[in-house]
Amino acid sequence: MDIWVPLLSNRLESPIFEFKSEFIGGDCIIQKDYLDEEKSTKQSGWIIHVYFRPKEFEDRPFISDIAFRCGNRRREINAVLIKNDSFFGHITVKEKTGRLIVAARIRKMLCELDLSKPSGSRQFIVQNFENQVKEGLIYYVNLAKLGQIGGDLFKKWQTVEDVQLISTTTESMENQMIETLMEATARYDDLVVIRHGVHRLIRLAQKYRMHKLMRVIEEYLLETKLMNWDEKILIALQYRMSPLYMQVERKYLKTPWQILCRIQRLYLSTYARQSHNSSNPYELIHKNLLQLVMASDENIFIG
Repeated sequence: MDIWVPLLSNRLESPIFEFKSEFIGGDCIIQKDYLDEEKSTKQSGWIIHVYFRPKEFEDRPFISDIAFRCGNRRREINAVLIKNDSFFGHITVKEKTGRLIVAARIRKMLCELDLSKPSGSRQFIVQNFENQVKEGLIYYVNLAKLGQIGGDLFKKWQTVEDVQLISTTTESMENQMIETLMEATARYDDLVVIRHGVHRLIRLAQKYRMHKLMRVIEEYLLETKLMNWDEKILIALQYRMSPLYMQVERKYLKTPWQILCRIQRLYLSTYARQSHNSSNPYELIHKNLLQLVMASDENIFIG
């Protein structure tokens, strides 16, 4: 499942504006449009959109990557969740002519569970305060499955059921946060990290000490091409992810002095101005940096 499947190899200037290519039990529809600078507020060039239309795998979601190449530019989008008719990805190209290549690969087939209905293994009800007044916004989850992921929150739910003999919990987190958590941990037969919810998910994993989930998030961050190395190293520093830190260090930062100077500049421009709890903004950066430098690439720290 790690093999790239070619979807398109064609000239940008081709008079054909829509292409169809078979991919994993369905069709990928590739559409291109030309943006004229005189008629658009954006810079002129091509914009290419890719959509997936299932034929055999309806209601069978999967995780996939898609890559575009045009001239010297390559754009790769990782961990796209495809469910029935789905938008796959896009690229904008400034060049008016040249060869466009599109390819995709499947990473993981999934089995989706309907969390709005109970089953033999899913009897515990999860909701939050806002959901109490909204009909249907509750989740029936399998505590045994969530217990394998670990973390303080899932342990608390198990205690509620075992000790208090209650099969419902009400959380105070926002709807968007609990939806992100259920999407990643309970809705499918495996842990799922997708790019649109990764920042919310990493905060939840750290807050509730979900070590296994944090590992899966870090694997996504190591592979994704949509984050630049500045953003990756700030995440590694904030959440003390040594493998992610070392990936950036080995690829971009060559000397200890360069590492320290670059990280301090990034930190001061991004996080220090947001912090109101420390009189010295260098304290946290030095503490976390020392921990990362002393760690091996097998470590992950969750504070």
